[in-house]
Amino acid sequence: MRTIIAVKRGNTTIKIYRHKGRRYKGKHYELFTVAYRLNGKQRRKNFSEYKAAWDFASDTATALEKGRAQVLSLNAADWQSYLAAKNLLRPFGIPLHEAIEEYVATRKRKKTVEKRVGDVVDELLEAKEQARLSDRYIETLGTYLRRFADSFQTNIGSVDTGAIVRWLDSLKIGPRSRNNVRQAVVTLFNFARRRGYLPKGETTEAADVETVRDHDGEIVILTPAELSKILRKSKPLYQLYFALAAFTGIRSAELLRLEWSEINFEKGHIEVKAGKAKTATRRLVPIQPNLAKWLEPYRSSKGKLFKSRRTVDSAIKFAKRLRIPWKANCLRHSYATYRLSIVPDAGRIALEMGNSPAKLFSKYRELDREDHAPEWFAIEPPSPRSRSIVPFVA
Repeated sequence: MRTIIAVKRGNTTIKIYRHKGRRYKGKHYELFTVAYRLNGKQRRKNFSEYKAAWDFASDTATALEKGRAQVLSLNAADWQSYLAAKNLLRPFGIPLHEAIEEYVATRKRKKTVEKRVGDVVDELLEAKEQARLSDRYIETLGTYLRRFADSFQTNIGSVDTGAIVRWLDSLKIGPRSRNNVRQAVVTLFNFARRRGYLPKGETTEAADVETVRDHDGEIVILTPAELSKILRKSKPLYQLYFALAAFTGIRSAELLRLEWSEINFEKGHIEVKAGKAKTATRRLVPIQPNLAKWLEPYRSSKGKLFKSRRTVDSAIKFAKRLRIPWKANCLRHSYATYRLSIVPDAGRIALEMGNSPAKLFSKYRELDREDHAPEWFAIEPPSPRSRSIVPFVA
């Protein structure tokens, strides 16, 4: 005899039929059949347990009542899995899709190799050295990342975005420095992903850390009058730095690595070797006619142009005491601006400066509104009669 049980949800009613199933080892086992209509067709699903049939009928009635008929395309085995998963998650109040997402993420993490942050930092720096990137870049990268490793003595896979943000906040540094440190951490996490220490094919936790707006990032250039004042009042040691930075656009860090043998007076260029360049790319920087006159007293000099960073730092402090509106990289910015004004070829100047043409064009085009470029590159040392210039060892 069949027993009919009705499951009603709103205007939708689904029936469950209970009847004897097949005989097995001398016994009859009950069978529960859920009958319903989907897209105008009669459908039936059989279950060996009443609760499974009831859950299916209840969910089906709810889906039909709410117009979610597409979920009913699951077969009986899928429904059994779905219902079992719901029962397991019921005590925790977690939606099924969230549980699956967490499970998948865990499985992916299990496929990665656990590695301490400090160990990954060591591997990255070693890889950069083997790639023969500039010493200055590796030194700066190491400074940032060793500090990061000191704060995160754990596996790199356990460091999340929030922790990185809080660490950056704790440094109490300006926007530009913060973004530089963030980029170093992003480099570390990308390296870890390539090495299999983080899940492949996913955005890293570091990449999700937003950059901050650099309100001090406005391009500041000096006028020829301001540069003339600096050079006129500087001692020879500072003059050399200011002249090279102003008339070549070479970065301060690169100037500190230069040797006199890399200044070719005959061919009229300065060679910035790949190992000394920020971009790890060799380039030749032309010696402007006025710069040649500033360099002439040092033709016989040997060794490094400058012995230490203190020379540059002291020169900059001196310029600031003259009440010059000094900003970081202002001489490099000035060179790019005035050079682009005279030679409107961004690609050519980008090669000279170790920069991208697009960045050069967007940052420096039409900054020389007063047409100061000819005057800038006409600044020469005073004649021997007005002031003698004595060669020195920096």
